[in-house]
Amino acid sequence: MRVEVVHTGGRYAERVVSFLSSVSPGSVDAYLVPESLPTMLEDAAEALPTELGSGDVVIALNIPPDLLLAIPLAVGGAATLLIAPAEDPNWVRPNFQRQVAQACRENGIEPAFPRPFCALAPTTPLLTEFCEEYGVGAPDLEFELDGSRVTAVNVRRGAPCGLTDFLAEKLLGLPEDRVAAQAEKLHALYPCLASTQLDPTTGHTPYATALLLLTEKLPKGIEETPKFA
Repeated sequence: MRVEVVHTGGRYAERVVSFLSSVSPGSVDAYLVPESLPTMLEDAAEALPTELGSGDVVIALNIPPDLLLAIPLAVGGAATLLIAPAEDPNWVRPNFQRQVAQACRENGIEPAFPRPFCALAPTTPLLTEFCEEYGVGAPDLEFELDGSRVTAVNVRRGAPCGLTDFLAEKLLGLPEDRVAAQAEKLHALYPCLASTQLDPTTGHTPYATALLLLTEKLPKGIEETPKFA
């Protein structure tokens, strides 16, 4: 699947583009758009990159609402999947999410709004294809143990920012009962860039959701439990 990332810049967007590009070189295009649209602009679509629509998947990262709403019409008939994650509760508010979802349905596009991006679940054929091809979404890890020590970590699916893969490498060699505590430290060290502001939609901060999704996949029998923000 060819991916197009539309973003307003920043460290998180850089990580996502870099990680996806490393997984499938040559299959990811990134377009920088303005953080706000000119007040006199009659059609928000005029601010979209003219190249947009050559891929199968469009990922919209924290772009202006009017611009996000213009994407389904702009790429309808070309792209089949629009992913608009919310690393911050203000990125895609619930009422606006419904508008974008309706616009997607009217233009033959499947929408997905993970809160945050690493909560993306392979719940449909299109999402499954994307998650499997790029190895991203809600973390799915397989641990190999020699006795109680971690000898291998296979990341079947992980955070699109690359954090899960970073963790997997650093957890090698640890005793099983230290994995949870170390994972929490590494989660902050990388660091996870999800917001620590409460998201009313989920009842948790995006940061806490990301950490919880990860720790749910740690080896069973751990003795230390991480604290969530």
